[in-house]
Amino acid sequence: MAFGFGGGESREEKYTKETQAIIAQVKSTLELAPGAEGREESINTTRQMTNAWVAKYRRDNATTGKPSYGQVYSALNAVSGHFNNFGTKYPFPAKRKDRVFQEFESAELLLSRGR
Repeated sequence: MAFGFGGGESREEKYTKETQAIIAQVKSTLELAPGAEGREESINTTRQMTNAWVAKYRRDNATTGKPSYGQVYSALNAVSGHFNNFGTKYPFPAKRKDRVFQEFESAELLLSRGR
């Protein structure tokens, strides 16, 4: 049962919805070619969403123990690290992108199972 101002969503439902949203945002950002229109805006949005997601769930013991959290956190760390070190102009390496997408795929499967 949900309490407070959560709009009727449980903590689990919010986590699932917000995690799926960050996964979709990062995937769409990484699909943009260097120099594509709107890429820098998308990267900035990704940074903001990543910071908010990590800040919200990092200290929540109910989510940090979930396998999906570990997968998403690892992928977000790789993406954030790249953009923090190389900026928005340098392309995201293909091997790293493949690994991030594999982690997201695994996380999405785990989310669908409530894990």
